[in-house]
Amino acid sequence: MIRHSIFAKIFLWFWIALVLVSASVVFVTLLTGAQPLAQRWLASSLDLYAATAVDFYDHGGKPRLQDFLDEMERTAGIHATLIDPQGHDILGRGIPQGAERVYERARASGESRFFTRFIWTGAAITHAPQGDFYLVARVYPLRGAFPRPSFRAAFLKFVAAIIAAGLLSLLLALHFANPIRTLQSAAGRIADGDFSARTQPFLPRRDDEIGELSQDFDRMAACIESLLRKQHELLGEISHELRSPLTRMNVSLELARRGETDSLERMQSELDRLESLIAQILTLTRLDALDGHKPLTTVNLTQLLESVVDDANFEGKSEGKSVHLVAAAECLVSGDPSLLRSCLENVVRNAIRYTPPGTQVETQLSLPANGSRTLAEIVIRDQGPGVSPEALPRLFEPFYRVSEARERGTGGNGLGLAIAQRTAQFHSGTIQARNLIPSGLEVKITLPTKNATLKSL
Repeated sequence: MIRHSIFAKIFLWFWIALVLVSASVVFVTLLTGAQPLAQRWLASSLDLYAATAVDFYDHGGKPRLQDFLDEMERTAGIHATLIDPQGHDILGRGIPQGAERVYERARASGESRFFTRFIWTGAAITHAPQGDFYLVARVYPLRGAFPRPSFRAAFLKFVAAIIAAGLLSLLLALHFANPIRTLQSAAGRIADGDFSARTQPFLPRRDDEIGELSQDFDRMAACIESLLRKQHELLGEISHELRSPLTRMNVSLELARRGETDSLERMQSELDRLESLIAQILTLTRLDALDGHKPLTTVNLTQLLESVVDDANFEGKSEGKSVHLVAAAECLVSGDPSLLRSCLENVVRNAIRYTPPGTQVETQLSLPANGSRTLAEIVIRDQGPGVSPEALPRLFEPFYRVSEARERGTGGNGLGLAIAQRTAQFHSGTIQARNLIPSGLEVKITLPTKNATLKSL
């Protein structure tokens, strides 16, 4: 309903507020007389009018005085009469209504008196040779501001002010309500499954808080769209990875039923591959689910790297491949030992996998200074063919393979480097890869040392 809309609320509240403020200003002005400004104006005006009235009376008699008082009432909104020193109303106009009290006080004190409340009245004394004259007046402040007929003009001006306030409130309400409606529409489209919905094409660029909210909303929508797209891609890749070994296992099972015992070894191989794949998927899921508040321990990164290098040397010995630890500075980090080991193993094993037989993989651990903190920098270099420039940015995506056939031949599933990247990010670090000249691939992992602070994913 319209009474619940923010547009109606802003419009009505601002309009009512403007009307009430305007009415309050008028009411307080009339109530207090805007003292002392009103009294100063009334005193100076009536003193001048009183002196002028006496002068007209002295030089022109009653007719000139009558004309002057009539003109004063018509142009200035002051209804007045002149009292002579004997207390007689010279023109018989009578004391203006409401001015009796101020006149009595003026005669009693011998000084001019003025009242500026709801009714403005005053009694101004003019000293003359024949005695003191009193100009007793009642002032209508609005009469001089509005041409006759005063009520109609005042009403029209009041209506004009209300309309102007209404237009201002309308523009202000539209200024705030329209972008909110645009945000609401975009949110509704996203709720209906249209994750490409954005506000910027339909919302003029604004530099206020609503503009910032619109930009944050679009960034949130883009992030949600990207995450859902990656989730769908990941589910598709996982389905594909699981389907292939299951298909081969079904074939091996059928062969085993026919009596071919060699197929049992193939089934065991596929089971091992499935177990490894599921373990890596669980590790990747675990990294994505961590919130950064998991208790962490102090890890000796140097000893951990040395252990990974020893295991890699043992695995590569049969193919004449080796891993050489060029340098290893003493380094302690705060982290999860199992995740850090998995990160290093995935990168080192990937290097062992692609370095040619008879060659070695170089690893190095150093502690370069980076501003006010020290980073642990681990570099792994192989002597393999490297990767194509277009494949380099996607190297750490889950299930991405530079060469499908080559990965199949080496048993890779495209999750190792993705796990390494997630682990480095969880430990507030980074991982980068670059091709070496003339050949080879270098992977650099940077991790904050123990005095640095971990961040959450």
